[in-house]
Amino acid sequence: MLRIVYRVPFLCAALLICMLIQVEPCQAKEISVELVWKLGQAGWVEIEVEKGDYQLIVDSTTRNFPAGSSIQLGWGGWTPVLRINHEEFQVLRGAVLEIKGINSGSLSVKTPEDKAVVYRGDLHLSWQNSHWKLVNRVGSEDYLKGVVPIEMSNEWSNGGSEALKAQAVAARTFLVKHTENGKKAITDSPDIDQAYAGKLVEGEASVAVDATRGEILVDEQSKQPIEALYSSHSGGYTEDAINVWGKSDANNVAHPDPFSQTVGGAANRWRFIVSAPVLGSSFGLGPVQKVELDKYPSGRVKSVRMEDGFGKSKTVTGRTFVRKFYPYGQPIREFAFLGSFFEARKMAASQDPFRKSGLTVVPQTEQGPLLSKLYSSALGPSTDSQPYGVYIFDGRGWGHGVGMSQWGAYHMSQLGYNYKDILSFYYSNALISKT
Repeated sequence: MLRIVYRVPFLCAALLICMLIQVEPCQAKEISVELVWKLGQAGWVEIEVEKGDYQLIVDSTTRNFPAGSSIQLGWGGWTPVLRINHEEFQVLRGAVLEIKGINSGSLSVKTPEDKAVVYRGDLHLSWQNSHWKLVNRVGSEDYLKGVVPIEMSNEWSNGGSEALKAQAVAARTFLVKHTENGKKAITDSPDIDQAYAGKLVEGEASVAVDATRGEILVDEQSKQPIEALYSSHSGGYTEDAINVWGKSDANNVAHPDPFSQTVGGAANRWRFIVSAPVLGSSFGLGPVQKVELDKYPSGRVKSVRMEDGFGKSKTVTGRTFVRKFYPYGQPIREFAFLGSFFEARKMAASQDPFRKSGLTVVPQTEQGPLLSKLYSSALGPSTDSQPYGVYIFDGRGWGHGVGMSQWGAYHMSQLGYNYKDILSFYYSNALISKT
């Protein structure tokens, strides 16, 4: 039985995860990945055969499409149009076309706004609601080779190879879980499923995919694939699934995570500073005078209650609070709001927390503290001082904290634990199964 024991130095429970149980094969050999992450609203797209031989199927007509062939797809007057190998544009009579591989190959896909992304396998395209819907049909193991280096990093192969193997098993389990029972499609979006970026990101992480080929995590009782959740950094304590997703899960329970402490850079310790007026206006209040936190046993914030100087108050969930300030689409840095594991304190504008801590948020171009001129550590300084003070949120971790902590897994690998130890530590009541 793979129940977590928190006397972590030896992880005795890890021995039991080595048992490989034979279950009915449940992993699809070929899967469909809906490309919504960067291509979800593509009005114009160009596809070129990078390698291999393909067939192009358009309006029930099939033609050879060898390496070097290309097709441009767009629209004119709300009607889909296409141009093959730089010939004249023509109207697409139907709404569907396929680029189907005859042998192993790859396709380069790009829009006018972005660099090309290369995918192994086939592409199915359909014109829907004034944009192209793209679906990549690819072998499941090739799919994982485009997932693991994005969810972790190829650079982690140096000292973190066992973490990459753990990620490969978790990602494969996630894939199986989310494509079972006849559901054949998964998206490439990290906001919906898990990140998938195709062939160009393949590298050292592919070794981890090959080394764990076919291995997934199953529940020790039902022998069915578990919900193998993971996030970047647990902040030193993983979270119960019910506190994040509203549904209890015996495989994803809260427990201390010492392996995620002292690693991860900005993800390990971060600080967000916001003025009382900006904090209040973000939630329909005046300058906030009081902030109260209600927490789960793990220490993550369940809800935030704010009260302004007019006697008006508002309570929001911890996740809602984080989403208001999360740095979407921006580089992760130490002065960003990265998760719901935080403390809050108010500081008068006349105080200066930077000199003691050695941290800087705004340039010291004049004498004295500049907190009174700070909108927030994301928005920068204002031109005028305000007397309402600021709130400082000191936090730990990055992400929801449920399941495997990727930085914790990396640290465990550096300390000599193997991928089975890592999976044993982060997932309860689970076994490795060979499909």
